[in-house]
Amino acid sequence: MYKDVCNNFLKDVKLSHLSNDDAIKLDQPITLQECETAARDMRKGRSPGPDGIPPEFYLTFWPQIGPLLLEMILYSVREGSFSRDVNSALISLLLKKGKDPADCASYRPLSLLNADLKIYAKLLARRLQGHMTELVHSDQTGFIKSRLATDNVRRLLHIIHDAQDLNSPAAVLSLDAMKAFDRLEWPFLWAVLKVMGVGLPFINMIKVLYKNPTAVVLTGKISSSPFAVLRGSRQGCPLSPLLFALSLEPLAQAIRGSPTISPISIRGTYHHVSLYADDILLYINNPVQCIPHILSTFDLYGKLSGFKINWQKSALLPLNQAMCNTPIPASIPVTNNFTYLGIDIYSSIQTIIKNNFSKTLNKVVADLDRWSNLPNSLRGRVAIIKMNILPRINFVSSMLPLPPPPKYWGKLHSAISKFLWHGKRPRIKLTTMQRERQAGGLSLPNFKFYEWAFTLRPLLSWFHPDAQVSWRTLEERMIAPYSFTNILYAKISPHQCRLKFGPMISYLLLVWRRVEKLAGCFSIWDPHFPIFNNERLLIGGCHIRFPDWEKKNICTLGDIYGEAGLLTFQNICIKHGIPRTSFFFYLQLRSTLKSNGAPLQAPLTSHPIRKLFYSVGSTRGFVSRLYWLLLRYAYRPLALDTVWRRDVPDLSPAFDWDKVSFF
Repeated sequence: MYKDVCNNFLKDVKLSHLSNDDAIKLDQPITLQECETAARDMRKGRSPGPDGIPPEFYLTFWPQIGPLLLEMILYSVREGSFSRDVNSALISLLLKKGKDPADCASYRPLSLLNADLKIYAKLLARRLQGHMTELVHSDQTGFIKSRLATDNVRRLLHIIHDAQDLNSPAAVLSLDAMKAFDRLEWPFLWAVLKVMGVGLPFINMIKVLYKNPTAVVLTGKISSSPFAVLRGSRQGCPLSPLLFALSLEPLAQAIRGSPTISPISIRGTYHHVSLYADDILLYINNPVQCIPHILSTFDLYGKLSGFKINWQKSALLPLNQAMCNTPIPASIPVTNNFTYLGIDIYSSIQTIIKNNFSKTLNKVVADLDRWSNLPNSLRGRVAIIKMNILPRINFVSSMLPLPPPPKYWGKLHSAISKFLWHGKRPRIKLTTMQRERQAGGLSLPNFKFYEWAFTLRPLLSWFHPDAQVSWRTLEERMIAPYSFTNILYAKISPHQCRLKFGPMISYLLLVWRRVEKLAGCFSIWDPHFPIFNNERLLIGGCHIRFPDWEKKNICTLGDIYGEAGLLTFQNICIKHGIPRTSFFFYLQLRSTLKSNGAPLQAPLTSHPIRKLFYSVGSTRGFVSRLYWLLLRYAYRPLALDTVWRRDVPDLSPAFDWDKVSFF
């Protein structure tokens, strides 16, 4: 009975499916190289499992241990299970802050697995990770490569802003899942993997991890007797987050495909659900009609998968005036705010900005004031700011790509300066201390430049059409008739930007202009400079449009320039296969390029900021790279450096000032 209901449910939701070639790749036999790569990819310095052996031990003696580990793994795959000792977990209990130590619910379990088991799980996760974007919709951003939690918040902020103008009732439902990872039923997981086209050999490899697992609970120094684990994705296992995301995809797809659950429609785009692992938001239009169907959908899914929602701890946030007179079922609390991914969410963008930035700033200022009397050196205080203050400020800056409240930066810099100098008059400028050590500074973080880098990070998705982010289509509609490539050249006032594009896109454009000004590259003619609909390149005062060239994808100056400058019309015809009837347009374009100061007899110059966006392959490490680029553009000659170069004319331009630092 369960099997039939499960198969019917999964058949109706129409899940994504792996190709045969991809399924065959997953089924390949495990190799020694895979094991070593997985071991090296694991995080180091972590607590070992019950056997007390960390991954570092395996790596140190890999030539001797590696082949034996591979032999053990291959034997276990053939037999269908690991030995009892390998597949055992040690669960340590950590008391939650401010909770009653006599209450069992006050403890957070931390599961420790053996390193050999984690190496095996890691290599399976590495295989599966490359296919997650094919199997899981962009609505889910948790633990999937190239997807960020900030994507969910960015989408939510757009919806909150635009929902104010909707005529129908609109609301966001934040769901509280009850121990979601621990409740997953394994038969449902195997059924989902099968429907998604994962081959039986790879499913059996995963089943090895879930064949007769046991656990021991450590309370103080007392260990319980081993007990069997019968459900749930295992905590501490590198494969668990991916399996959980796959198991949750049928629920998300059921919501997206339901004709009775109305999504919020913004500018021709439809928004049903956002997920970050088990943190779920539902975007609901006409909640009165939708909520009964939502409850029934979750009830059916829960019976099959074990997933359960605590409706009393969930929260419904009204987004517009049309919700004021809408009756809501008593089973779901209505609230004026909730916390999502660490950010306090309200129905007003300005309230979100004020409360989140102010809350973080007030805590930081209070902590710095409390620590001001600690006997630390200047370097020690800089280290405290980098390790404790920077992550907290950067978290808000990354999650909320919006302008901070007035005086936010001034108050933060004042508190930092007071902390660094014990409340006395500063002896060194903050800008000097923010330089790299090699450049005569102390690498004190420049919080504003980090915030600029986080604000501009979405341009990675703007410039790469295949980017899988849930808000890209919405922003493409918001900026029409501009495109992602030419809006950066639009001559629109900040006020008009806010009216047309909303607070986030307008702030991104404002920061882009500030960055261009800082880098001195506003007037650079670079290969990515758009030809069409570009307000910096006009013919007769009008935007340039020429369908014959656009159809051939001749859209940027890089398409018509070579190493010697602007290509001749004949060379463009040969390169792109355009008709010779476009010769007059070519003459017009060449004339307007010349009148605007573009080089005709010289190659184009790379735009240093745009070049960075096009050169990176992922979001990993991008913010740091952009931050250091901005910081170096902001450098001004040091007074001490000027004196030294006057007295020592042969001093190298790359002189390392950190060698003469005494702080």
